[in-house]
Amino acid sequence: MLSESKFLELYRRQQESGLTVKGFCTNEGIAQSTYYYWHKKTRNNHSKQDFIPLVVRSAPSHLSANPVKGHPLVADAEMDDVLLELVYPNGTKLRIKKDLDLTQLRALVCLFE
Repeated sequence: MLSESKFLELYRRQQESGLTVKGFCTNEGIAQSTYYYWHKKTRNNHSKQDFIPLVVRSAPSHLSANPVKGHPLVADAEMDDVLLELVYPNGTKLRIKKDLDLTQLRALVCLFE
């Protein structure tokens, strides 16, 4: 049975060999389905990010831009006590108030992981 590290070595060798996947698998005595299974699995693992990048967007001084489609803009008065607003790629918002305890912040962030 292959492990991720063994497959990555196998993948490297296949790339360097210049052979097609079919030819390489035949030479190595492994099923193409196994090769493609591990290729998909490792590609998905390596494409996941360990963090979500913070994107800073400037907005007019009286409004805070809301990138979530279909939602109204948030008035600046509502954002006065907000230190930071994180908008996740799925549209989930995390507003961090100026007086939030760091322990509470850590617990909130863990909810979204």
